[in-house]
Amino acid sequence: MNLKQTCILFLIGIMFSCNAPDRQPKLPHVYTMIGTATGVTDITSLKPGNMESFGQTVPAITAPFAMTQWTPQTTLGEHKCNAPFYFGQGILNGFRATHWTSGSCVKDYGSFTLMPISGDATHLPQVRRASLLIDSESLTPAYGAFHLPEYEVITEITATKRSGIFRLSWANPTNPSVVFDINNNEGKGFIGFDPETKEIIAENPVTRLYNGNGQTAGFSGYMVVKFDCEITGFTPYSDYQLFGDSLQLSDMPRMGAKVSLVPPANNIVHVKIGTSFTSIENARENLEAEIPGWDFYEIKSDLESTWENLLGTITVEGGTPEKTKEFYTAIYHSCLHPRLYSDVDGSYPGFGDDSSIYVAEGFDYYCDFSAWDTYRAQMPLLSLIAPKEYRDMMTSLIKKAEQGGWLPTFPMWNSYTSAMIGDHAGAILGDAIMKGFEIDKETAWKYMRQNAFEIPSDYDEYADGKGRRALRTYLEYGYIPLEDEVLEAFHTHEQVSRTLEYSYNDWVLSQVALKLGHESDFEELSFRSQNYKNVFDPDKGWVCGRYTDGTFTEEFEADMPMFYITEGTPKHYTWYVPHDPSGLMELMGGKESYLNQLQQFIGNKEYWHGNEPSHHIPYMFNFADRWDLTQKTVKNILDTEYQDNAGGLPGNDDAGQLSAWYVFSSMGFYPVAPGSNEYQLSSPVFSKVTIKLDKDYYKGKTFTLVADETAETGIYSTAKLNGKDSGITLKHENLIKGGNLSFHK
Repeated sequence: MNLKQTCILFLIGIMFSCNAPDRQPKLPHVYTMIGTATGVTDITSLKPGNMESFGQTVPAITAPFAMTQWTPQTTLGEHKCNAPFYFGQGILNGFRATHWTSGSCVKDYGSFTLMPISGDATHLPQVRRASLLIDSESLTPAYGAFHLPEYEVITEITATKRSGIFRLSWANPTNPSVVFDINNNEGKGFIGFDPETKEIIAENPVTRLYNGNGQTAGFSGYMVVKFDCEITGFTPYSDYQLFGDSLQLSDMPRMGAKVSLVPPANNIVHVKIGTSFTSIENARENLEAEIPGWDFYEIKSDLESTWENLLGTITVEGGTPEKTKEFYTAIYHSCLHPRLYSDVDGSYPGFGDDSSIYVAEGFDYYCDFSAWDTYRAQMPLLSLIAPKEYRDMMTSLIKKAEQGGWLPTFPMWNSYTSAMIGDHAGAILGDAIMKGFEIDKETAWKYMRQNAFEIPSDYDEYADGKGRRALRTYLEYGYIPLEDEVLEAFHTHEQVSRTLEYSYNDWVLSQVALKLGHESDFEELSFRSQNYKNVFDPDKGWVCGRYTDGTFTEEFEADMPMFYITEGTPKHYTWYVPHDPSGLMELMGGKESYLNQLQQFIGNKEYWHGNEPSHHIPYMFNFADRWDLTQKTVKNILDTEYQDNAGGLPGNDDAGQLSAWYVFSSMGFYPVAPGSNEYQLSSPVFSKVTIKLDKDYYKGKTFTLVADETAETGIYSTAKLNGKDSGITLKHENLIKGGNLSFHK
C-alpha cells in the first residue's frame, strides 16, 4: 500500500469515527415485548384493572405504519380488548396477519392466522396449540424466529408494508402442513384454493364497533398465499367438520383450511402472503410488487434498513442501557399507526358508507386514527420524525370528510365511530395547518368548522357517528348540562369532560381561523374556548357537573370517578385546560393556590399516567414558574412508570400515545397544547439528543439538546437556545430551523 492510499484510508476512518453515533444500529435497542404484559407502576393511584392495566401491544414484525402486521398469536378470535398476544402465556396457536390497533382496547379485524404443524396434529386452533420458544436476542420489528418443539419447526418472519414472508424449517417433517384460520366471529368470509396458480385465497369481512356496532364496515381483509413447494392437499374446515372434496368454503363458523405440503430436500418451505382491503386481485398485486421473489433475507435486510432510517431520525447518547432500550422501543410503538389502507396502485375502500373504490393519487391513504389519544403527542411526534407519512395522513383525514360528508372524530375501521369524546381529528388537522404543512387547508377548514358549528339534520347520520356529540346543548348553554345524557355515543354522559375538550378544540380552530383569515369565526371560537370556566365550581374548587338552571350537582367526589367525567376524576379533568393555564390559575385563586393544588395532586399520588387525560399535567408546573418541579415530576414518571420488560408500560399504549409521551419527555420537551406551535421544557435524560430533520420539509439539518453527565436525574435552572437564554418554552419554528438547546445547572 502506498502513502496516498494510506492517507485516503486514514481520512475515511476519521470521517466514519466522527459520524459514529449515527452509524450505531438502533434496532438492537428495540424490545418489541414491552407492553405485552400487565404494567408495573409505582406512583399511579387510579388503577382500574382489567385490560386497562395492560400495555396491549403485540411483538409486531412490520414496516412502519404498515397495512398488516405479523405477530405470534396466543388468543383466539377478534374480540374487544383481546390483543392477539400476551407475554407469559407460552402457548401458541398460530401466527396472525393482524390489524390490531397497538396498545388499544378495541378489537382486531379482517385478520388471518397460519400455523405450521406436522404429524397427526389436528387443524383445531384450541387443540393444535404448541409451546412457544422465542429467540429474544434476534427479535426486532423487522424479524422474528420462533421454535415450536412439538412440531419440530422453526418459523421465521419478516415483512413489507402490505405483505409478509415466512421461512419454515422442519427438523424431521411427517405430514408437514400449514393451517389457515379466518378470524371472523360472525362466521362470514371464505377460503379457497386455485389449483392452476397454486394460491390460497381468503376474505374476512369487517364489521364496525361503537357507533354502528355490528354493522358491516363495507370492506374486508383479503389475502393471497403462495408456497415455494408442492401442495398435495387442501382441506377446508368449519369447526370439527372437514370438507375434503371442496376447493372453497364460505360463510361458516370458525372456518379455515389445512394445506398439506411436500418440502424440498432441505425441509425449508417459504410462504409469502399479500394482503389488501380492496380485493383478492389487489392483494396479489401487492404481493407481486413487494415480494416478487423468494429471498427471505433480502426482504429482512430491506425492512431492517427501513427501521434503521426511521429510528435514526433521533440519536441519543449518554443514557443508561435501560433508558436507551425504552426510548427506541417507544419510537417503534409510536410509528405503528395510523395504518396504511391503500394498495400499491393507490386503490382503497371509500370511507364510512361510501362503497366506492378510490385511488390515492400522489399520497398514501391511512386510517385507524385513535384521535382522542394520539392528538396529544403521537401525531406531533410523527410531524417531526415522519413528515412525509404525516402529511399523507392529514390528506387522508380530509378525504374521509369529503367521502363521508363530515370530519370523523375518531376514524377506525375506515368508519365513523365517535368512540371517545372531543373532536380531535380537527385538533390533529389544526396542528398540521399551524405547522405549515402543505395540505388542502380550506377544505380541511370547511369540515373542521362544520363539526364545530353544525348538527346533522338527519338523526340517523348523527346516531351513526357524524358530527360532535351534544353540540346543541354545548352551543346553547356554553357547557353540556347533566340533563343531556349523550346517549348516541359509546361513552354516554361525561358532560364535563366533553365541555372541557370542546373548549380546547374550539381554541385550536380559533388559531386556524386566524391563520386563514376567518375573523368572525376566530372571535366566536375564541369566546367558546373559555367555556371550560362554565364547569368549574368555585365552591368545590374543581370542575363539576352542572344542570341547565346553572346549579352544580352535589354528586361529587374530587378524587373519585364521576359519571360526568371521562376515564378519570374531577381532579384529573380540572387540569385539562392546556390552551389557557393562566385562566385556570385565576379560577383556582392565583398562582400560589394553583401551585399548591398541583403539588398536592402529584404528591398524593392522584396523578394517573396510564391514561391520556393526565399526560400534560406534569408540565403545568411551568406555568407557575416552577420548571424544577416539572423536571422532577417528569423524570420520576420516566423512572417509575416505564420499564424495559414486558410489563414496561403503565396502561394501554393507545396507538403509541403512551410511548410518544416517553419519547418527547426523555428528550426534554412536550407539546402541551398542540396547535400552539410551542413545547414546554422538562429536561433530557440523555447527555445528548440529536434530531435529524427531513430536508424536504424543514430548513434545519439537525436540532440538538445537550445536558451534562447528570442528565438522567439532573434538575437544571437555565436553558439556552443557540447560546441565548430561551426560557422554558421551545417554539416549533426554532426547532425546525435547527440549532442547539443546552441545559445548565
